[in-house]
Amino acid sequence: MKRYIFFDLDGTLTDPMLGITSSVQYALAKFGISVRYLKELIPFIGPPLAQSFQQFYGFSEEQAKEAVEYYREYFSPKGIFENEIYSGIPQLLRALYDAGFELAVTTSKPRVYAERILKHFGIDEYFTLVAGSELDGTRVKKDEVIRYALDAYGIEGKKALMIGDRMHDMEGAAACGVESVGVLYGYGSREELTAAGAAHLVESVKELREFLFSQDAEKEEEDTTMVRFGFIGTGKIAENFYQANRFINGFELTAVYSRTLEKAKEFGFRKGNLAYFDNLEEFAGSNAFDAVYLASPNCCHHDQAIAMMRAGKHVICEKPLASNYEEAKEMFAVAEEEGVILMEGMRSIYTPGFQKMTEYMETLGTIRRATIQYCQYSSRYDNFKRGIIENAFNPELSNGALMDIGVYTVACMIRLFGAPKSIKASGVRLSNGVDGEGTILMEYDNMIGEAIYSKITNAAMPSQILGEDGVMLVTEMENVKDLHIKRRTVDQTIHFEQSDNILNYETAAFIKMVKTGTGWETARDITLETMKVLDEARRQMGIVFPADQKTE
Repeated sequence: MKRYIFFDLDGTLTDPMLGITSSVQYALAKFGISVRYLKELIPFIGPPLAQSFQQFYGFSEEQAKEAVEYYREYFSPKGIFENEIYSGIPQLLRALYDAGFELAVTTSKPRVYAERILKHFGIDEYFTLVAGSELDGTRVKKDEVIRYALDAYGIEGKKALMIGDRMHDMEGAAACGVESVGVLYGYGSREELTAAGAAHLVESVKELREFLFSQDAEKEEEDTTMVRFGFIGTGKIAENFYQANRFINGFELTAVYSRTLEKAKEFGFRKGNLAYFDNLEEFAGSNAFDAVYLASPNCCHHDQAIAMMRAGKHVICEKPLASNYEEAKEMFAVAEEEGVILMEGMRSIYTPGFQKMTEYMETLGTIRRATIQYCQYSSRYDNFKRGIIENAFNPELSNGALMDIGVYTVACMIRLFGAPKSIKASGVRLSNGVDGEGTILMEYDNMIGEAIYSKITNAAMPSQILGEDGVMLVTEMENVKDLHIKRRTVDQTIHFEQSDNILNYETAAFIKMVKTGTGWETARDITLETMKVLDEARRQMGIVFPADQKTE
């Protein structure tokens, strides 16, 4: 399965015939050459412009360079938009993007023009890279463009697929060791593409789509079986969880528990025909749901999750899973004993952006340092300063900055690099003993990790992952959408499109675990190693929860 798909632009994604030929006609007129019919200039579509002027009209290198400048006089303001997108291309790109393919445009057209065209047709969001020539003449040959894209992704040619409509696309791909697909709906003939070494030929966009997805011979049919959820907790996070998941495949809300029926019914208003409970034992024994979303205070997670699992219910629990490692270990032991799935809702590590980020990390070389930060001034801190102690700043509930948002930084570090050899933690304690912010240094064999978190300040600096060959800046590690990678020869900005409310991704992973019974071991290990780090960090900072005394 080739996951990196390189698309030519002209004649593959869009039909630029009118714009390109009109621009060429304009340029030739500057040299006193009159071309009556635009179709005579179709051979200019695809190859580098200067080369075409020399090949078809016998221009010298200097004349060809001048002709390109005249061409741009027409093309930049007008010809660029005398263009049409091929039918079915937007739908194809969307399907590939949703399926997790990495899409790039590799064109001999100047990159600035290519980016404007993609944006004009509203398809720019699907591409993580636009590789093209530069206005100064840099990188005009197709093999140079393809090699640039391979270097940007840090992959070998065998991992990519080049799709184009002209011989230059096929020849450029072959020169870089990339398998090629020739499209016959563009401007190259079957004979031209075959002679240039096209590995595959397709007649239409529909056939191209079938080819690309047929690479995955083991692609499973969509499972429409619903997992019925009961909610424990009716606060803001529970509402966000519902809104994120209400339309995803496999999710159905069927029951709600709260300490009062009034709150349960208020939460469930207009959410369907739900069952309501104010008795936890009756809720656990109900057959109205298969799985529980647990969004109660941290100190309640252990007892409530075990009660649900003893009743045969699967559990997805808001982070942190438990107050301490011993509680978490017991919870997973019960899950295995009862044959149910228990998963911590660590939203950040399940997003598509986070998964793609890990692939780009391979281009950084040996990682030597990672600084992962999550600093977000909490509106609840304003109340704290007024003497109003809400849950987030109440250590009696096993809460504080470390447990609320520091846990994200630690879990991300462990997901990326595994468990550390040792840690050193320090933090700022507030008047009631709760931690407001902190830093955890995590020691590995060949690198250093820094987990920085705060609920009493904001941060302006991104998270960073530093390798011997490059550095990656991550704008928001808790919701990876934007990366900036700096390497010796490449300076690359990458944007990922994903849901604004990212709780749907963790739920999709949980539903898959419930249906298949697989994948839970890795999630469990990340949670347990995270809890070990949190416990040791609290020990070093002198933070003790009432729940700790229950497990001693």
